Amino acid sequence: MACPRLLLAIFVLIFLHQNLFSSANAWGVVEQTCKRAAHTGVDFDFCVRTLKKNPKSRTARTQGLAIIATEQAEKEFQQVWDTVEKLLHGNVTEADKEALNVCSDVYGDGVDELMWAITFIKSRSKSDAITYLSSALTDVTTCDDAFEEFGNQTLVDKLNADARKISSLALAITTLL
Repeated sequence: MACPRLLLAIFVLIFLHQNLFSSANAWGVVEQTCKRAAHTGVDFDFCVRTLKKNPKSRTARTQGLAIIATEQAEKEFQQVWDTVEKLLHGNVTEADKEALNVCSDVYGDGVDELMWAITFIKSRSKSDAITYLSSALTDVTTCDDAFEEFGNQTLVDKLNADARKISSLALAITTLL
């Protein structure tokens, strides 16, 4: 009778050990990647929080984390683009409309660029992915510049800051490939 109990106890201990350590190890890849990305100026806590929001990050390697971050950047760009389009059809000054038109153009381009970046990350074409991610990051700056030149910066300040942060994260992780 002692033998089945002993086997059951061993089985439970092995099960707990594997689940606890594989879980910690999975998050360890996220944290290691974020530590490496932090050397490029990315906020470590933001990186960890952002990646851990996606359940796929639990089992992802660096390439998978680059895809996750780039997909998140694409969603962010799409949200900014949608918001800019709504603002364009609202009650804004002519100067703001000029700036919003620029932002609409570049964020529309940015959505496409980020989709291409995902394709290149998946195909392991690091340099092409970096080119498209860098271009998307430039789009954020172009929108900022348009508002500095024409309009009221506060209309898109927070949106641009969020888009810059997530696209910088995607770029930083992709450079680690």
